[in-house]
Amino acid sequence: MTHPYIARGQAWILALRSLLGYPLHEPTRHTMAFCASGPRTMGTIVHVTQLAQEMQRDFLHLAFQSVDAPEPSLISLAVLLPLSVEWVDGCQLYAASEKAPVELIQNGKRWRIDERNQLVSAKPPARHLLVRGEQIAWDRWRRMSVEMEGVGLDGNMFVPQGQAFTDAQPVEAIRVVG
Repeated sequence: MTHPYIARGQAWILALRSLLGYPLHEPTRHTMAFCASGPRTMGTIVHVTQLAQEMQRDFLHLAFQSVDAPEPSLISLAVLLPLSVEWVDGCQLYAASEKAPVELIQNGKRWRIDERNQLVSAKPPARHLLVRGEQIAWDRWRRMSVEMEGVGLDGNMFVPQGQAFTDAQPVEAIRVVG
C-alpha cells in the first residue's frame, strides 16, 4: 500500500501543474519539475535546488505541514539562472479570472508557464487585483486537486532527501508497512 500522503501530494501537484498550463504528459521541451515534501527545512531547500541543477529544470515545490495535512502550506520555486539556482519562497497563487491560467506571484514578479513550457516572469498585476485573484486561484486549485485524486503519471519518482536523482525510486515501488 502506498501512503495516502504520496497520493495527496501527487493530486495537488498534478492539479497545480494543469492549472499553470504545463502538460500532464511529458512534453518534448520538458523544462519544469514538480515536487512535494513534508515540512520544509533548510535541508529540503538545498536538496530541491541541487535537483534543479542536476536535472537542469526549474522546480515547483509544495510543502505540507505534516503527512496528515489536507493541503499544502507553502509554494516555492527553484529557478535556474546562468550561474546558480534562485530559491523563490512563499509564492502566492493568482488567476485573473475563472478561465485564466494560474500564475505565481512573488518577489515583485508574476511567474507563469509560457507556450514553450518555460517558466517566465513579468510584472505583477495591480495590487488591488491580488486578493480576488488569489481567491479564484485557490478555489480552482482545491476543486482540481479533488479531481486529480487517483490520477498518476508515468515516471513519478521519489527522491530520498539528500540523494541524487539517479537514486530515485518509482513511486509505485514505495510501500508502507503497518
